[in-house]
Amino acid sequence: MNKDSDPTVNKFLYRVLFPFRSKTVLYCAEIFTDFSAIFISIIAGYAICNILFYPLPEGTLFYCRLGLVAGVTGVLTFHFNGLYRHQASMMNLLETRKIIRITLMAFLFLILYSFSVKAPYSRITLYLALALLLPTLLLGRFFFYKLNQYFYLHGVHVRNILICGTGATGRLLFQSISHTPKLGYQPIGFFDTDAKDIEAIGELLPEDIHRNILLATNFEHCLQIIKENNIQDIFLSKPLYEEHGEQLQQLLSLCQDQQIILHSVPYLQHLVTKQVIFNDINGIPLVSFREIPDGTVERFTKRCFDLIITGILTILFAPLIAVIAILIRIDSKGSCLFKQTRIGKNGVPFAMYKFRSMFIDTPDFQHSPTMGDDPRITRVGRLLRKTSLDELPQIFNILQGTMSLVGPRPEMEFIVKNEYNDLYRQRLRVKPGVTGIWQISADRTREIHEDISYDLFYIANRSLLLDILILLRTIPALFTMRTY
Repeated sequence: MNKDSDPTVNKFLYRVLFPFRSKTVLYCAEIFTDFSAIFISIIAGYAICNILFYPLPEGTLFYCRLGLVAGVTGVLTFHFNGLYRHQASMMNLLETRKIIRITLMAFLFLILYSFSVKAPYSRITLYLALALLLPTLLLGRFFFYKLNQYFYLHGVHVRNILICGTGATGRLLFQSISHTPKLGYQPIGFFDTDAKDIEAIGELLPEDIHRNILLATNFEHCLQIIKENNIQDIFLSKPLYEEHGEQLQQLLSLCQDQQIILHSVPYLQHLVTKQVIFNDINGIPLVSFREIPDGTVERFTKRCFDLIITGILTILFAPLIAVIAILIRIDSKGSCLFKQTRIGKNGVPFAMYKFRSMFIDTPDFQHSPTMGDDPRITRVGRLLRKTSLDELPQIFNILQGTMSLVGPRPEMEFIVKNEYNDLYRQRLRVKPGVTGIWQISADRTREIHEDISYDLFYIANRSLLLDILILLRTIPALFTMRTY
């Protein structure tokens, strides 16, 4: 349980939410919420069209039947597309994108069908229903997403996991899961045949956690841990195909018998940002990797989107930019703008612009401040950094084409040169952005290159719709991302 939470509030919430502790009840409640959202959106669209545009001759009963059919069809469509199977994804971004895509395609099909058969219902009603349905669906999904997180934090529906492999990947996986209890995973133990690695992982774990983590170097002991501790998920963080083929087969058989989910973390790390294709040759299963398409149409669409949004923002924020520039000049000596060389797409250096938030005698290439009382920051600079307004001049970088609205943050040249390996250089495959998944996460206090998983996730799943979702999440996060 979260130690910082109010016990009185928690007891009240537990009483209110007690029925939802059952997975079946939670599943049914989510289906009912989606059905209600579809049904109510169509009825509301009919009512708005009837009041604001023109009276519809079909009547309320006709649109109630349409709402019932659409609701049932929508719920079935969501079910067959896996939208009721909760997965631990990064900030629920992929599920949100999937809901929007399926809803838009379903309504497009419905509208085309109504034209082809000359259906009597109003197309304006459908447009209004779609405009109401998307925010309603997403609001309902957000509620259940937060509800699941609340249960996970309080040990409800949490899945016990075992990590096979105590190398760098296994330790990173353990840290990510331990630092994010809202994912719904509870690490129970490690298995590795290398006694030195097991000993090393024991030394790295804090004493209070070490006492509760089971460590196994013997495969039979590993199987015993799985059977006796209700392990529900096993993560392979290192390959077991050649040296331990027999053990892997035993593990697969046990997972099948015990209904355990087996996950394999890609040990070919340079392939993690490539598109995964499942195929077979005469029944022999294959996992194939290829470059994620980034053709001319995609680049053109993203560039047009960047220019349109940036043009609007330039007009809206022009007075604010002028006021900030004046305040900076009054507060301290030097230019209001700060220009620094950063590394962009394909490793090409470029000049990135920001409002100056530190004194002019500060060395150009140092690690960014992490504390609010850093003596390098000016008085106006503290306000700018706390509200992220120091990033505003990067709209000029977007207009120049050296940056995009959404993408990995551009790193300093010395960090790329000294601290980047082949995996980290995957960040340089796409154009850097003003905002991104890292910026809307809870890990912004850490260095950019320490959170490579956010950027790899974005590169592997990038799309215009994902960019829009990240931008929408950025707006409420602007005033909470920094504490200085």
